[in-house]
Amino acid sequence: MLMFFSRDELACPTTGELVLAPGFGAALDSLRAAFGAPMRLSSACRTVERNRRIGGHPRSLHLIGNEAHGTDTFAVDVVILDGVSRAKLMSTALASDWSVGVASNFIHIDRRSDHTDLPQVVYHYRR
Repeated sequence: MLMFFSRDELACPTTGELVLAPGFGAALDSLRAAFGAPMRLSSACRTVERNRRIGGHPRSLHLIGNEAHGTDTFAVDVVILDGVSRAKLMSTALASDWSVGVASNFIHIDRRSDHTDLPQVVYHYRR
């Protein structure tokens, strides 16, 4: 499928569905190449049911068949705990027009500016 990511990493863990927005897979591979290190995904594609079960936002950018944005998955969460690697991923992503969300145990990255009228942002998750 992609050069750096397997089907199992990207598919919804509940249903096995894998549907990415146009160009998202290529952009993700390009980011991984620029980052220069493995990126372990904790979340990519989600069905509405899966998203609801894990407490995701109703308009999550991870959604397959996202009715709010009229497209499919264009976000992933990357498990990355050490500060140097987190800073490198964030700076690499931002330089390539990705939006970044920072949580205590993952970095959310998405291509919202490609698939919506939302601007590129950086934000943090509150507990």
